[in-house]
Amino acid sequence: MSDHALKAGLYMILAMASFTAGDTMTKLLAGQVPVGEIILIRGMVATAIITVVCIKQGVLIHAAQAFKRTILARSLSDMAGTLLFITALMHMPIANLTAIMQVVPLLVIGFAALFLGEKVGPRRILAILVGLTGVLFIVKPSPASFTFYDGLSLGLIVTVALRDIFTRKLTIDVPTMIVAFGNALIVMLSGLALYPFEDWIVPSPRHLLIIFCGGSFLTIGYVAMVLTIRLGDIASTAIYRYTVVIFALISGVFVFGEMPDRWVFLGIALIVISGIYALIREMKISAGCEKVDAGFSQKSRAYLKNRSRL
Repeated sequence: MSDHALKAGLYMILAMASFTAGDTMTKLLAGQVPVGEIILIRGMVATAIITVVCIKQGVLIHAAQAFKRTILARSLSDMAGTLLFITALMHMPIANLTAIMQVVPLLVIGFAALFLGEKVGPRRILAILVGLTGVLFIVKPSPASFTFYDGLSLGLIVTVALRDIFTRKLTIDVPTMIVAFGNALIVMLSGLALYPFEDWIVPSPRHLLIIFCGGSFLTIGYVAMVLTIRLGDIASTAIYRYTVVIFALISGVFVFGEMPDRWVFLGIALIVISGIYALIREMKISAGCEKVDAGFSQKSRAYLKNRSRL
């Protein structure tokens, strides 16, 4: 494994741990602080921290790039995902919701075929279907058990997959912190947009402390996630995304006393296994393409060398 691949994997694990810690802080406020208020205050913390880092790095002068089409599309996708996620998180077990999120890499593969023209073979299509079956085991879509918030979780995975597709289209000339800055700013403003629809309160010092901690973890997650995708290819780094299931299970059991049932564990297993299989297939296919490209390059050089002798 190259140094870049190792760093990318470690950044992914750091991002997953940070996001889970931030989600835990947020869920602690369920029923106490409205969703929009949480998003606004948490976003203010994240935006402030990222702005300071941008100033220290001397990249704030590039802030306008945060509103380029691709970066803006990524931020808007994350905004929609944040609204859906936090609303669902307040009413669902954290491990269940986190497990459903792990089907995102499978959807990314499918969306890459639809929107980026990448080829997807029958094996990976089967893996996607198995992963989606795992989601069904978790949400249990029967009239007796399926809730509005389960439906939100399904919309959530679509928006997050689109965000990752937009991230893949980012160019390297845009500083990482500017991407994170634009993301945090737009997500923060989305919280303010919910003000007319909620009964906001004056947060207590305890509330503010929890939200501040959540915002700090969110900031770390933002930066680590962008660095992950920029340092390594999406197939090899996405495998490490599944560490978040472990972090969420720990949080659910020890913080909220939520013990998943056997159907949830089965669903988690199907999602993780199918996801890892699909990603391994993608890495093998990518490696095969690189060998073919290298072979063509060698033949081309030999051909041109022979032509030069004529």
